[in-house]
Amino acid sequence: MTSSSYFRFPHLHGDLVTFVAEDDVWIAPLGGGRAWRVSALQLPARNPRFTPDGKKLVWTVVQGTAPEVVSADVDGGGYRQLTYFGHSTTRVKGFTAGGSVVVTSAFRQAESRHTYAYSLPLEGGWAEELPFGPVESVAFGPEVGDERPVVVGSVLSREPAWWKRYRGGTAGKLWIDTDGNGEFERLVPELNGNLADPMWVGGRIAFLSDHEGYGNLYSVLPSGKDLRRHTDHEDFYVRHAATDGQRVIFESAGELWVLPDLGSDAVRLDITLGSASQSRRPALLKTAKHLGAVVPDTTGAASAVEAHGTIHWLRHKDGPSRIIEATPGVRGRLPRPLGDGRIAYIADHDGVEALHIKAIVAAVPHTSGSVSAPAPAAVEPQTGVDAAEAAPGAEEATPLPRPVPAAGAAVLAEGSTFAPAPGGREAGGGQSDDSRQADALQADAQQADVAPEGGGAGAEAQATAAGTDAARFAIPLPSRAGSLEASPDGRWIALGTSFGEVYVVDTRTGAMSLMASIGEGTIADLAWSADSRWLAWSEPVTSFGARSRLRLADPEHPDAGPVDVTDGRFGDKSPVFTPDGKYLAFLSNRSFDPVYDGHSFDLSFPSPIKPYLVALAAGTPSPFGPAVAPDGETVPVETPKGTSAEPSGVPEVLVDAEGLAHRVIGVPVPQGNYTSLAAPDGALLWLDWALSGVTGDGKASQEDKDARPSLVRFDLDRKKQSTLVESLDSFRMSGDRTKVVLVSDKQVQVVPSDAKADEESGKLVKVDLGRIRVMMDPLSVWGQAFDEAWRLQRDFFWAEDMAGQDWEGVHRRYRPLVDRLGSHDDLVDLLWELHGELGTSHAYVRSAPVTENGSQGQGRLGVDLAHTPAGWEITRILAGESSDPLATSPLARPGVDAKAGDILLAIDGVPLTAAVTPAMQLVGAAGRAVELTLLNGAGHGGAAGTQRRVAVVPVKDEERLRYQEWVASNRRTVREASDGTFGYLHVPDMMANGWAQLHRDLDTETALDGLIVDVRRNRGGHTSQLVAELIGRKVTGWSMPRGEKPRTYPHHAPRGPVIVLADEFAGSDGDIITQVSKLRGIGPVIGTRTWGGVVGIDNRFALADGTGVTQPRYATWFGDGVGWSVENHGVDPDIEVVFPPHAYAAGRDPQLEYGIGALKEMIQELPTDRPPAREGYRRLRPAPLPARRQGS
Repeated sequence: MTSSSYFRFPHLHGDLVTFVAEDDVWIAPLGGGRAWRVSALQLPARNPRFTPDGKKLVWTVVQGTAPEVVSADVDGGGYRQLTYFGHSTTRVKGFTAGGSVVVTSAFRQAESRHTYAYSLPLEGGWAEELPFGPVESVAFGPEVGDERPVVVGSVLSREPAWWKRYRGGTAGKLWIDTDGNGEFERLVPELNGNLADPMWVGGRIAFLSDHEGYGNLYSVLPSGKDLRRHTDHEDFYVRHAATDGQRVIFESAGELWVLPDLGSDAVRLDITLGSASQSRRPALLKTAKHLGAVVPDTTGAASAVEAHGTIHWLRHKDGPSRIIEATPGVRGRLPRPLGDGRIAYIADHDGVEALHIKAIVAAVPHTSGSVSAPAPAAVEPQTGVDAAEAAPGAEEATPLPRPVPAAGAAVLAEGSTFAPAPGGREAGGGQSDDSRQADALQADAQQADVAPEGGGAGAEAQATAAGTDAARFAIPLPSRAGSLEASPDGRWIALGTSFGEVYVVDTRTGAMSLMASIGEGTIADLAWSADSRWLAWSEPVTSFGARSRLRLADPEHPDAGPVDVTDGRFGDKSPVFTPDGKYLAFLSNRSFDPVYDGHSFDLSFPSPIKPYLVALAAGTPSPFGPAVAPDGETVPVETPKGTSAEPSGVPEVLVDAEGLAHRVIGVPVPQGNYTSLAAPDGALLWLDWALSGVTGDGKASQEDKDARPSLVRFDLDRKKQSTLVESLDSFRMSGDRTKVVLVSDKQVQVVPSDAKADEESGKLVKVDLGRIRVMMDPLSVWGQAFDEAWRLQRDFFWAEDMAGQDWEGVHRRYRPLVDRLGSHDDLVDLLWELHGELGTSHAYVRSAPVTENGSQGQGRLGVDLAHTPAGWEITRILAGESSDPLATSPLARPGVDAKAGDILLAIDGVPLTAAVTPAMQLVGAAGRAVELTLLNGAGHGGAAGTQRRVAVVPVKDEERLRYQEWVASNRRTVREASDGTFGYLHVPDMMANGWAQLHRDLDTETALDGLIVDVRRNRGGHTSQLVAELIGRKVTGWSMPRGEKPRTYPHHAPRGPVIVLADEFAGSDGDIITQVSKLRGIGPVIGTRTWGGVVGIDNRFALADGTGVTQPRYATWFGDGVGWSVENHGVDPDIEVVFPPHAYAAGRDPQLEYGIGALKEMIQELPTDRPPAREGYRRLRPAPLPARRQGS
């Protein structure tokens, strides 16, 4: 690898090549050499293309909040923005035969994955939709007479290198219109691969494919014959191929390659960037932007602060910060002060996560001649590679993180010794306590202001014990620390892992003990008793943590095993000991007071949580029960055997294991949605989440912020509840329980734990995070991020053998590319490629959207416009849906009175022309009032021709609005074709939004004679079980009220046969609902093969900068012979009906049409269930009274 950077998206013209590097567009000689910048925006750029005459470049780059098409002169200058789509899918794809730019985007579509092709003039203006339907790419062939063939590539779920060897329903397909008449047919349908980037090259059609297992360049004749392979790349996919009609240029592993023609071998280009990199320059950390954990010390005077993988010690009121961990290329997390001048945290030095203990105030290494102590013997540092394996050139390779043995003893940091806690014994030789103390006091004489408050002795003891050393404790693999808590006395550190282990480290001896091990998920809640004797935790007993139990353990006696506090019947979480040592408090969802659903016949438990106490000793009464003695009467208390009658500072916690689960005491507060329990003196604290909708559609205004919890305090003696803080994100209590550190909107505040505080009271402290200063080296940050993403897949991918993939070999192959990255966007691309090697669904990389600072969204009016001689005419106002707050057109609002045929003359007083488009005048207008000048059209009758001004608020996104229009159009089609007897329901996803959409018309549509359930475009989620139960109901009876229409039993059971429509965009849980519909016989599936991704994720992990990375962890297996086959294949329909490009162009929906016809046929054989006639029921009037017997 000799390239100077990571090159992407190449194109060529004449003797020049253009590409993207370091988030900018560059030009270089085709023969190689020094490149120069065309842009200097430092924003993600895509697909630069030379214009056919070679004078300009056109590409997409973020402008405002979304990528837009821009152009610039090759010779410099002339920068111009051509589009104002405001949509994340916008990309340049080439040029039409007439020289217009071909752009793909979903900005006018009801489905953001359906990118359509548009023809855009080079000077900008109106983008004309091309008649191909959803496409990923378009390639126009050479003109032959009056015919011009065209090849289009189907929309991809992601590019081939990001899911290697993908074979599901959205695998790339090529369609060809051989004579330009608008009729398409599949090109090379026999290739079972992911085809992309079609190009016309020298009379052949070239394209990328991985049908042989590797991503390479191929070509065929326009007839589909004579398949040839032109590259032989095995280690990395060939990507982003482009052509000038004769030559082909592409990238692979961030390098550029050129084929002079299809009969030649590819040649790699040697290019050097001609300016210093700005994106690789170290930059000051923005702490608030990357704020992680904030954990206060014992007194609440200072906190350990985590930000972007660095850890700092920060006094709350004033003073400088102190760096605890900011080693380049290392991520620190889960910081926990030990209360004795030390801090514990997790860090991944040498690529292996371990528990570290470090002095907050440590001696600074120096070489002063005044120090006469002898230098320690030199220690050969370990490199992670055995000496026998070292070879010439080995220093260029990055060694893999070494597996850590599952041993109980502490593994020390390289070159360091174990530092025991004060009063403990040293685990290794070295400097004495006295000399350590002398060095520490000398070095830190001027650092007293950053030591823990009130910790003079403790800080000195720590400095004495640890000096500059940091103890390191290995975490047995495979695992990952999920929680960390230190005992109040600093001796013990409890560690819970993502695989259900609980470890305790003795900081005095260095011993690590395994307290418990389960196989049901993460240990997330750890808590210590005030006397540091008992550890409590919550552990799941079922997958996904639906039920969990509380357990206790004594770290002094790990072999005794844990004590069950609760039995795991409910979800018991957030344990915490009360300061008096009498109770273990916790939150549990064991409140069963349901509420009726407001839309359908159902009951649910939306607020099932209450706080509870467990009396630890058998003789401890409920604090809420009757007292034995009246106030003022002294009752002698028997002193338990083995304890002192003398009072002590910290009460001893006594646990009677027998009967613990039966000593649960409910706290007298209403049920709710509570999290994060804490226990200050005489009280409980928790977060109270107000009940609110999942989608946010039920808010008073869509501009309102999402609901956040309040911090509630419950006084145990007064039995009174109060609110300390109205709104926050999280909180953490100080060790002495007197202070609470709040995190809210990336700001940190400190308040007392016993009363509400504000700035006027003087008890509220705002913490200045700007005092944390550390320079972040991007290359080191990217390297750590890559290694962590690789480790997460190694440890959490669903198959322990990585499904046969050599994952260590993948690391060796990809890791050197990190050194060539030029931006965070490059890192995201590389991580996608890394994940793509798994060949598995749901291996995502999710970075925060990149926008220009201060940008507002592109405004939209919720209408279709066309430029006519009269001006910008409104051709359609989208009707929307009154029950969907995001599906209302601004021009359909009351008082606007706009109609189709009106002319939009001006926006905010600026006249509109062909060159000054409405979109140009709506930049940054989303959510802000604008003035429109309208000319009334014929629809206004006598007022036609009248100008008027109206105020509207443009929306940021029309997708929901166009989606509801699409659903309504489909329903009209079904009604008209069935004479009003068939119902239609569309389910857009298997999440809250899809559940809401399903119920909008559930009652109406299931009451008809037949039903079409459309799961096309379904984006997946987790509610397929609920949907399958609902659409799979069968009528088994009728409710027959007088004066009302009969109703099915059960409610909403379809009354007639059901048809299920599915397509390649139905994926994940959309795959599952399709497969379940077949297995349960809900109805025949019509359409095309689905996406093929059923290895689910939990979205649990993010990298240090917040970039989300997911691990395919939850594989799905089906019965009846289906097995594992849905993954990377999809669900085959019962009846295949394809949706070719020309059907989209004609405005037809062949799948829906076929479904209607099939339903008509089914109804002949499976008649609709009808309510019975009101006859044949038992008569209430008795028969005539029979005569009595004679003589009786």
